[in-house]
Amino acid sequence: MKRPELRKKENAVEDGVSEQVEDRIIDAYERHIDMVYRICFSMMGNQQDAEDVAQTVFITLMESNPGFMSAEHEKAWLIVTAKNKCVDLHRKWWKKKVVRFDSSRMEWFGAETPQYSEVADALKKLSSTHRLLLYLHYYEGYKLAEIAIMLNLNLNTVKTKMRSAKKRLRLEIGDDFHE
Repeated sequence: MKRPELRKKENAVEDGVSEQVEDRIIDAYERHIDMVYRICFSMMGNQQDAEDVAQTVFITLMESNPGFMSAEHEKAWLIVTAKNKCVDLHRKWWKKKVVRFDSSRMEWFGAETPQYSEVADALKKLSSTHRLLLYLHYYEGYKLAEIAIMLNLNLNTVKTKMRSAKKRLRLEIGDDFHE
């Protein structure tokens, strides 16, 4: 076989493989982007950082192209990767030097400020770990044992952190109920 013909066949095989990988990544993106974004938003606390981290998670998926055993494995990988990317962003030196901007002062520029519920405001005051645990348990429906495995934590640690998250949330809201 002549070399140019051999190269054409090799390129056709590579194109077919890359199309399959691309289709798999697009499918994963469409199925999980909302969940990944919500996790990032709950940990980062603002839309811009959440969007950046969610994008980084899917870039990591494209670059690493891991083989998943099941859809649950894929979802767990995305959750853990989103959490890790959020933690990494919090560690960046420039992130520590950023001055928080008070959006309530934007009104005189004519910009609208979003109205958040009391619970959403209280959630923002919790640590990112507490927000992540509450999100995974109450919104995604994971059991505490599953969260412990997913985040590589001891089950009792997850239970303690969950109890602490609920208690802090109650204090922030001003609820005097006890467990």
